[in-house]
Amino acid sequence: MGQFQKQQIGNVELIALQDSWMNVPPGMVFSDVAAGEWDNYKEFLNGDGNLTLNIGSWLVRSEGKTILVDTGIGAWPNEMPTQAEPSLPSVLEAAGVKPDEIDIVVFSHFHFDHTGWNTDPGNGGKTPTFANARHVAQQVEWDHWSSSDELKEGSRFATSIEPIEQAGLWDLVEGEHPLTSEMVSLPTPGHTPGHVSFIISSGGEKAYLITDAAHLPAQLSETDWSIDFDTDKSISRQTRHTLFDRIEADGALIASGHFPYPGLGHAVREGGKRVFKPI
Repeated sequence: MGQFQKQQIGNVELIALQDSWMNVPPGMVFSDVAAGEWDNYKEFLNGDGNLTLNIGSWLVRSEGKTILVDTGIGAWPNEMPTQAEPSLPSVLEAAGVKPDEIDIVVFSHFHFDHTGWNTDPGNGGKTPTFANARHVAQQVEWDHWSSSDELKEGSRFATSIEPIEQAGLWDLVEGEHPLTSEMVSLPTPGHTPGHVSFIISSGGEKAYLITDAAHLPAQLSETDWSIDFDTDKSISRQTRHTLFDRIEADGALIASGHFPYPGLGHAVREGGKRVFKPI
């Protein structure tokens, strides 16, 4: 069973939602990082020497809108080493939100651990889970994953993306797109071509939902480390440098769906290094 945790940013309510989590050997997902380099980051390894990666989504309440950022890994069969049955719908219910109360579902990108609960295999995958919501994604992300049968298969296009299209619920946008006056998408490419993060600004406070621009707190210090799932590692590195510099300058809250749950903290300087300090 996943968890939820609420955080206030000015007038905006941000809720961390845990769909599941997974344990993976570091070398399986960060193959460019030598084994010895993990010696400085043992706090991110569990007793088996594995990384624990959260699979999280975010609920945002802003200006009367209820916005879901990404939909987790879902109940579809997958090869990911999840440690608990994915449970986003029940976590949402525990947080006081029913699927039909979601106004907008916005996607950072189309990897299947971010689109999984778009539909439910229990009804054949034909019915959208969030049937009253507009589903918002970047046009460039759509163009990339729909460009070949191989990419469609990799993104589970048939079960996660096409049923939403058939229901007429997609809104494809470009660049910095406002969801409300307090929340805007921010292009952060590299992990995928159309990957975006989100900035929440309200009441003089600011938070960055960095989504998959980074997967580990260690990447605030080791900003050049790229996970193997990055489509373009060079661009993802450039994105992280720019993004973390901006977050640090703003003194903003970081919200990450893959950092250890709930993934909330700040970029601070310790011993001349930028590190993640959980709140």
